[in-house]
Amino acid sequence: MIKKLTEAWLSIWLYVMILTAGIILGLLLANWHTWDLGTKLFAAATILLPLHVLEEWHFPGGFHTMYNLMKRSDHPDCYPMNQLSDMWTNLLGEVFGCAVLIAGVNPVFLIMQLFLCCAEIGGHLSGGIFAYRKFRDQGKRTIYNPGLFTAAAGYFPIGLGIVYCLLREQIPALWEIPLALCCSLALGAFSLKGVEKLCMDPHSPYAFSWGNGYFSRYID
Repeated sequence: MIKKLTEAWLSIWLYVMILTAGIILGLLLANWHTWDLGTKLFAAATILLPLHVLEEWHFPGGFHTMYNLMKRSDHPDCYPMNQLSDMWTNLLGEVFGCAVLIAGVNPVFLIMQLFLCCAEIGGHLSGGIFAYRKFRDQGKRTIYNPGLFTAAAGYFPIGLGIVYCLLREQIPALWEIPLALCCSLALGAFSLKGVEKLCMDPHSPYAFSWGNGYFSRYID
């Protein structure tokens, strides 16, 4: 029963994320003249997350292949990352974003979002270098990997906007900076490594069953 419910949720969760992003976009546009810059930027980052996941999973997809190969996995379709673990990672990020927008954006949350932007950009750059080195003999000529476009075109400018906001409009108190960094590390450790450890299984029934996406041209 639990397995069937999990499979059903995995088939729709990304649509729920997209719907949530659409609602936030509507609220952002409706409140454009009343929301402060920090709230606008945080909303933009929350809207971007489902689009980022779409690039990683489906358009062109295959991020899991690169991630698992970076971990030297013999099962790149499901270990250590599988559909279940990555769903939890991204869903927790979206829930966190919505909760902050409801509670109110402050400098601590902006620093945490900046940390996420930097982590996404850094992760996809390092993954891209890995993929280029691994597949250059198969014809790979760039560091592109699924998720890099939305990281560069989305998280990078949002991150710059947050830096500007923190320097000019929502200047954090000295104590807020270490608090935000500690919270960022804790949230990142739980939502990525924590759920990965809970869900990882080299024989997981929640493998990415639709293939290697972008990397099919170098592997299949």
